[in-house]
Amino acid sequence: MSILKLLSSIVILLSFSFFLSNCKKEKLNLSTSTKVSFSTDSIFFDTIFTTIGSTTKRFKIYNKINQKIKISNIWLEQGTSSMFRINVDGLSGVSFQDIEIEAKDSLFIFVEVTIDPNNTNSPMVVLDKIKFLTNGNEQNVVLTAWGQDAYFHNKEIIATSTTWANDKPHVIYNYCAVDSNITLTIPSGTEIYSHANATLLVYKGSLNCQGVLGDPIVFQQDRLEDYLLSTADSVSGQWRGIRFFEAKNSQLDYVEIKNALIGIQIDTAKFGHVINLNSVKIHNSSYAGLLTQGGNITAVNSLFGNAGNYSALVSIGGNVNFDHCTFGNYWNTQRNSTLFVFKNYYEDASSTINYRPFSSALFTNNIFYGANDNEFLLDTLSSSIAGVLAPNVSFANCLVKSEDGVGNASVFTDCFANSDPTFVNPTYWDFSLPSSSFAKGKANNSTVAIDIDGNSRNTPATLGCYE
Repeated sequence: MSILKLLSSIVILLSFSFFLSNCKKEKLNLSTSTKVSFSTDSIFFDTIFTTIGSTTKRFKIYNKINQKIKISNIWLEQGTSSMFRINVDGLSGVSFQDIEIEAKDSLFIFVEVTIDPNNTNSPMVVLDKIKFLTNGNEQNVVLTAWGQDAYFHNKEIIATSTTWANDKPHVIYNYCAVDSNITLTIPSGTEIYSHANATLLVYKGSLNCQGVLGDPIVFQQDRLEDYLLSTADSVSGQWRGIRFFEAKNSQLDYVEIKNALIGIQIDTAKFGHVINLNSVKIHNSSYAGLLTQGGNITAVNSLFGNAGNYSALVSIGGNVNFDHCTFGNYWNTQRNSTLFVFKNYYEDASSTINYRPFSSALFTNNIFYGANDNEFLLDTLSSSIAGVLAPNVSFANCLVKSEDGVGNASVFTDCFANSDPTFVNPTYWDFSLPSSSFAKGKANNSTVAIDIDGNSRNTPATLGCYE
């Protein structure tokens, strides 16, 4: 036999032997002492609104021994009546049989819950168990969910003046619109939760938010459970925000707006009508806390906080007045824009520059300060382009973080440049001021008696919304 034939025979024998060894069925462990292990012994869902499905949570089942095991049964204890749903190894259901796990291997189980309404205003607790039977050994993972009934507004148009009850939360899906010449009144203590991309739209009508000190009105996302890698309250852009379009006189007192795309957007207010903000806080907006486009707005003691781009973008005309407001932005990732922009023109689709002057723009005793080197932009047309005099805007006794300083006397009066107000903890939305803050005592001719927390103003008062 030639050497080539001998080597070929050896290769064939080795390949056949390897094939036989791999065809051997792995021995199944049948010991009555065998159990599986879990990455957790309980799954908890925080407040879930009735009829709204939860996020999906997951855990792992581990086979930690050197032999394959078979879980003869995995099932929800309450079966088809359970409000929970599970997915095992890619299959959905309430009961699963003969699930095998290879030696030293694992598999995922996914869990969701939808809570049926029970017509009660109190939170409820929903419980169940996922049970496992392995070689006669029964184990379980406990499932718990907090549920809350709510008023739901899905593609709703409010056609008669309405006052919302505050005995249980309100949840907005898609949109809730206040129609022309209609007033929506929201009493203190009301909680409003909005689903992904949902909007509260005030269309040629009025919004009257009657929050009070210590009992504000809160707008936020309807997802209250934490994400896998972050808390629910740290994720911006979870709903669209509040939008005013040619709105009539509106009043927002002691309102907090969290985690929207744009906290408040004001488009072309009706002539002579004003959106009034008193002690309003806007936090963690993915695009802008405040966006005005030809809107009339008066804001006092209000906070325009962290945002992915702008704490406030005030643009293309209107009548605006901001007194003792704080514009602060310490966004947790890179932000390429200034936190504040004031703009009196726009460029249309044909690249034509359109000048839109403000009838009045007054900023008094405010703070404009953030993490970037430059946080202040006056993007205004010069007289040579617009054919008009300097922009009709005035900043008086304001603290501004700006690379250009505050030397333009036609715009700035008694303002301060680039002195850190040392906010207490702005990354975590706390823009209050320590006693050593530069902003203390820098206000002038203040007519605002108290701050956003109800504290009396000193004489001279502190810049911004906090005394």
